[in-house]
Amino acid sequence: MEKRKEVVRLISELITGLDTKQKQQILAQLLQTKEGIPISAFNSSLSGLEIVVRYAKDNDRRSFSEIAATLNRKLSTIYTTYTKSRKKFSQALDVSDNSVCIPITIFHDRRYAVLELIISFLKEQERLSFKEIAALLHKHYNTITTTYRRYKSKHG
Repeated sequence: MEKRKEVVRLISELITGLDTKQKQQILAQLLQTKEGIPISAFNSSLSGLEIVVRYAKDNDRRSFSEIAATLNRKLSTIYTTYTKSRKKFSQALDVSDNSVCIPITIFHDRRYAVLELIISFLKEQERLSFKEIAALLHKHYNTITTTYRRYKSKHG
C-alpha cells in the first residue's frame, strides 16, 4: 500500500508540471487502452487459437498454465499450439489497431470454435455488421455469415 501511495505521489508531481494540452493527450491515450486482443492481431496466417495463445503468452506475458485455465484447455494443447505457431509465424503479432479488442475470456466456452466466438462478439457486443466484421478480419463475407449461422444454431 505504501508503494502505491508513493507511485501516485510521483505521478501527481509529473502531471502538475504539464500544460493542459499535454494532460488531455495523456488522458486520451489512457482511455484508448482497452483490455483484450486487438482486432489487428487476427490478420495473420495463424489459426484463431494460435493467435489467442500467442497474444496471451507474448503480449500479456501469461504462463502456459494460466492460459490453459483461461481457455479451458489442456496445458499440453496450449504448449503445442504456441510452439507450432512460433514455427509457422516467427514475427510478432500486429497489435497496432486496438479500435476493437476481443476479451480473452470469451474463449473459455469450448462448445464454439474460436472464429464463431470472435464473430458473435463483434456482432452482438460491438454491434458491427457482417460487412464490417469481414473487413476487420480480412475474411470473405460468406465465411462470416456462415460461421455466425453455425454459432447461432449451436447457441439456440
